[in-house]
Amino acid sequence: MNLSQILTFLEVAKQNSFRKAARELTLTQPAVSAQIRSLEEELGAPLFLRQRVRLTSGGKAFLPYARQVAALLEEGKQAVQDTEELLRGKLTIGATSGAAITILPRLLTYFRDIRPQLRVTVHTLSGDQVVQGVLEGRLDAGINYLDQPLDHLQNQVLFYDTLTLIAPLDHPAAREPYFRLENLKETPLISLVPEATERKLMDQILWEKGIRTESSIELTSLEEVKRMVREGLGLALIPRLCLDPVTDSALRQLRVPGLKNQLPVVLLYPKERYHSSALRRLLNDIRGIYTPEEEWS
Repeated sequence: MNLSQILTFLEVAKQNSFRKAARELTLTQPAVSAQIRSLEEELGAPLFLRQRVRLTSGGKAFLPYARQVAALLEEGKQAVQDTEELLRGKLTIGATSGAAITILPRLLTYFRDIRPQLRVTVHTLSGDQVVQGVLEGRLDAGINYLDQPLDHLQNQVLFYDTLTLIAPLDHPAAREPYFRLENLKETPLISLVPEATERKLMDQILWEKGIRTESSIELTSLEEVKRMVREGLGLALIPRLCLDPVTDSALRQLRVPGLKNQLPVVLLYPKERYHSSALRRLLNDIRGIYTPEEEWS
């Protein structure tokens, strides 16, 4: 018994036809028939009824074992490819703007120092694009702010972020000990565009507090938002962990009593698909970089 016979058996069982199986396997029909006859002789029983091709009771009994052999072969191929992938170092991650500022410097520094053989490619995308990219297999994993679990993807909460109000140091509000939540109603903010994940979460949190804000400027990235605040063009409400103590020293964080909502920063990865060794390495390593939080199921 050899692997070629087993794969031929599975194809005939799938097609219910020697002729169609031969076409799919790029073999001649006599070659397919010869392989099946040889397999039947070795097993000591017919596997197919020939007049109208279908499995015999013996063929049905053998089918799950043949499938197991084929599955093991596929796993073996994947293991070899994974080894090559690790040598090549290929891993593609998608992240939203806020999540990228928050997590990627630490993550990429870790991979540079600890896993230099892995080349990590990062795409900054909208939240919807991150989710779609992981679902379609264009991304190995995604990092996103997420307000509820996604049933069709694995969701691992890395940590929780909070919203903070920022102002330039010479702004009148920067001299106050705190900023009243109610005052946000009458304060135009520099914001992300409405379709940005962080903006959606901010709007949802404020809506639950009965607050509706107006935007004086809408931008596509948090770095641009912070820059406009540094230029003195207004205030902004952003995820706190997007602030860098060095580059953002010209910004003042304002405490807003009553605004303590937590924003989960989540690692997204495929739920049903095979996880490559590079992805498994990422999942294992990221638990060491960040304190694991609860996992959503």
